[in-house]
Amino acid sequence: MEASILNLAPYLVGLTGAGLALFLFLEMKRMQQDFQVRWSKRQQAIQSELGALRGVVQDLKARVDDAERRAEALVPPQSPPSGFNLSRRTQAIRLFRRGERLEQIAATLCLPQKEVELLLKVQQILTGSMDEEAGARRQEAMEGAR
Repeated sequence: MEASILNLAPYLVGLTGAGLALFLFLEMKRMQQDFQVRWSKRQQAIQSELGALRGVVQDLKARVDDAERRAEALVPPQSPPSGFNLSRRTQAIRLFRRGERLEQIAATLCLPQKEVELLLKVQQILTGSMDEEAGARRQEAMEGAR
């Protein structure tokens, strides 16, 4: 019997080796499947984040486009036309020196009364002190405007 066991020993060792190889092969397959599952989960997470980021980028792009459209639609406010050019300024000063009142000067030149008043104040500053007659007329015109 010992002889028969010894004769079977190489077969038993081969069978054990084949079983071990089969076990290792199946274990490797299982590990590969686990890796595939983890890999696909990571890919799905990355894809979902990428989709979310694309949505955010598209939203931001739409907002920028909208802001650009609104900026194009906005026309910068036009400054009101300057009330005084050189000829109007000269006319206002002449009328004032003739003794016209602020309201009359403003109506004649189609200008706001405050602009005429400001012009005359600036003119007074630029020319220094006016003679007393012009100063008195200006004071009289100012009081009449109020």
